[in-house]
Amino acid sequence: MTNVDSGGWLETVLVRAREANWCTRPYCTTCGCLKFRQAYWAAAARQAGMGTARLESAPDPRGFLDGYSDTEREVIVRTLVGGLRQLPAKWSYSEAFQTIIIDLDPPLIMHGVPMDLDTELSATPAGEGLTQMREHAERQGSQRRQREAYESPQDVEERKRVKRQEKARAHALRQSQTLSRSAERSELLAVLARLSAAERLVRFAMDPALKLDWVSAEFIPAQESDLVDLETASAVALVARIGRRKGAWGRLRRMIEHRLKAERG
Repeated sequence: MTNVDSGGWLETVLVRAREANWCTRPYCTTCGCLKFRQAYWAAAARQAGMGTARLESAPDPRGFLDGYSDTEREVIVRTLVGGLRQLPAKWSYSEAFQTIIIDLDPPLIMHGVPMDLDTELSATPAGEGLTQMREHAERQGSQRRQREAYESPQDVEERKRVKRQEKARAHALRQSQTLSRSAERSELLAVLARLSAAERLVRFAMDPALKLDWVSAEFIPAQESDLVDLETASAVALVARIGRRKGAWGRLRRMIEHRLKAERG
């Protein structure tokens, strides 16, 4: 038997596959990378000193090694792993490398060979590539599990329940705020009802917390006589507060502006 760690033979297969443009895509559903896979298994068998006729005539890619005895199969697998140990780092992240790993891993389940692939490839570029593959597979698996959990009927129903609760809370909050504003406005109008027209004008001008838009038209002074006791500073402040409001507020603003103009005379 040839030394399973003799280098170069597996890289020769990879170079040949690249130059011949063979499909090396992992899990290819069109050709199954049949030509490439036959090539590296046959090369491993030849490297181990065995014939390849049984391998090349296998009708199913999953049965490449079926024609070999358990002992022969183990030698071929270990030879292929030895070839991986000798690969330069430039191949460790290629599709071809990934396809070989997928064909091997795990050896005990795939081919009945008691071997820990991570241990066999440790401290080699191929081992680093295998670690990257496992980490990538774990990330994908985690993302898939999260997606499946997110899309599960239980999670979908739970999100709907939470959304209904949030909607109900938001509605209750809006109702509470509406009631609070209504109560506050009612209290304000009750206070204004007890004031004289002159007192209301002062309150409108000097109380920045008072919301003018809450005031009903009936509480907005509408007579020139209501402005008699309104001081100039309060009058100016009230005009500024009224701004461009229309209706009863607009009429009050115009009365005040007319008075201020008359005072400036």
